[in-house]
Amino acid sequence: MNISPISFKSTFSVNQNELTKKQGRKISSKKDEYQITIEPGGYKNSDKIFLHTPYEYDSRMIKMLSKLKVNFELLCPTDTLNDESITSRIVLSDIDKEAGYKLVIVNTKKLDSELKKDTASYVGKNGENGSRLKYDRFKQYLNTNQPIFAPKVNIRKSSSGEINTNIYDGRHRFAVLRDMGLEKIPVAMDNESIKLAEKINLI
Repeated sequence: MNISPISFKSTFSVNQNELTKKQGRKISSKKDEYQITIEPGGYKNSDKIFLHTPYEYDSRMIKMLSKLKVNFELLCPTDTLNDESITSRIVLSDIDKEAGYKLVIVNTKKLDSELKKDTASYVGKNGENGSRLKYDRFKQYLNTNQPIFAPKVNIRKSSSGEINTNIYDGRHRFAVLRDMGLEKIPVAMDNESIKLAEKINLI
């Protein structure tokens, strides 16, 4: 099933050690023509950088990189971004694994409904009430075909018996995937959260 695209750009993976300052300047100087944005690759230290361009400029960027003799890889074309390919990339971080968190699949609409109750931390449509920068950067990151750390969901029962749900890592990741129309999303939960999630039919 195809999901709703939201301003995706094509992404080229390049080894930054292959780029001389002169080549880098040449690429950057073409921003007005190619609308290039450049960012470091991955969550961890990496020799890769990602060049984001509008989809229609693929052929021009390929010609430019080839002319500069820079090796590149075109990542994750827009038409391969579907719910299955994205959810298969969602993983637990090593820290969460060591802490005993588990990857569980939640009903997106039901989780979103619970999250709305905490208006102070809720990220609305298109990043409203959150960081638009984080929201937009994750949209770009989706196009790199790299692993995605699962949003960390915490569910606890208060002394009055009320069940409170929040995301304390990955609010913007969840918001982007929700806005794209994914009906189910893998998230990280501890055992106590899983039990309460079952009780309120989130999983």
